Amino acid sequence: MKKIGLTGGIGSGKTTISKVFELLKVPIYNSDKVAKNIMSKNSYVKHQIIKNFGKEVLINNKIDNKKLSILLFNDKKKIEIINDIIHPLVKADFNRWCEKKNNKYIIKESALIFSSNSYLELDEIIFTKCPMELRIKRVMKRDNKTKKQVESIINNQSSEKFFEENCKYIIFNNEKAFLTPQIIKLHEIFIK
Repeated sequence: MKKIGLTGGIGSGKTTISKVFELLKVPIYNSDKVAKNIMSKNSYVKHQIIKNFGKEVLINNKIDNKKLSILLFNDKKKIEIINDIIHPLVKADFNRWCEKKNNKYIIKESALIFSSNSYLELDEIIFTKCPMELRIKRVMKRDNKTKKQVESIINNQSSEKFFEENCKYIIFNNEKAFLTPQIIKLHEIFIK
C-alpha cells in the first residue's frame, strides 16, 4: 500500500482536496484532527502541556486550543516543544491506522509533514499550492483571525519554495484551476 502525503500551508485547501480523494474511496488520515483529539483526551499530553506552558492554557481544566495557538505561533521554540510532545503519538496512531487498511494507497493530510519528519514514512508527497492572499482570506473567515494573526502563522510555516522543491506532485488551488481533474489524474497514478 502506498502512503501519500498531502501538505501545504494553512488555508491552502488540503481538507477540500482530501474530501475529493475521499469521494474516490481513498482513506484519509487527518493528522491535525488526530493531534487535537490526542491533546483533548490524553492525560500525559495534558500534563506535558501544562508543565511546559503553564495552567493559563486551560479553560475549565481542558486545553484551550486558541490560547495554546496564541502562545505557539509567536515562538518557534515552543512550537518545537509541542511537536515533540504530540508527534510521536500521532505517528504511532498513523501506523496503527495504516495496519488496518488494505487499499492501493492512503492519504495522510498534514501541514507538518516535513517538520514532524512524517515524510520519511511516505512514498510520495502532494503540495497544495494556493496564492497567499486567498489563503489569508480563507483563514480569516474560517478561524475568525485578523490578517496579522494569519500572516504570523504563515511566517512560521515552511515556504512555498520549500514545498515545491520537496514535493513530487503539486495541486493548484487558486479558484481558477479545477481541482477534480488534477486529483483524478493523481489518483490514476497512485492506483497503478
